[in-house]
Amino acid sequence: MALLTCSEDNYDPSSKTSFELKILNQYQSQYQEWLKYEIIFQLGADQYKFKSIEKEAITHTGMISEVGKFAFAISPHNEFEVLKEQLKKFLAEKDKKTFRFEPSDPSFEIIIERIKSLDNQEAFKFYCWVDAGNTKQLEYTWDGLGLRMVTNIAQLQDFANSL
Repeated sequence: MALLTCSEDNYDPSSKTSFELKILNQYQSQYQEWLKYEIIFQLGADQYKFKSIEKEAITHTGMISEVGKFAFAISPHNEFEVLKEQLKKFLAEKDKKTFRFEPSDPSFEIIIERIKSLDNQEAFKFYCWVDAGNTKQLEYTWDGLGLRMVTNIAQLQDFANSL
């Protein structure tokens, strides 16, 4: 399953900017269910992909954890459902100005801000900050790379409904 939102660049298709969240496989680890995903940034002809790097490390608490794990917790708490429901709720509530989401294993963060476009229409600033490959469970690090674009309600609703 691929989920996509694009910038509103109508004048030059070769400079399209997009964010894609591609759902991969579900697996069990440490008595929890996880759903792996891949993030793809498209910037014109350039594409940047982020996914799990399949490496383990021992944390400061002695736990073995995956480094660079791009996965949503599915059980006991379903982060994928939280993302879907909270995004739909944000889009429906016109008085809410900002939406934020970051999974418990912090490999990325989405921030969406409601703004007015130059022609006074509703628009949204969409940000995604990725911690590119050095995430560790229970250890928080700085973001590695980001994507910023302006999009519209129709594209965000399509994205939310595809989740």
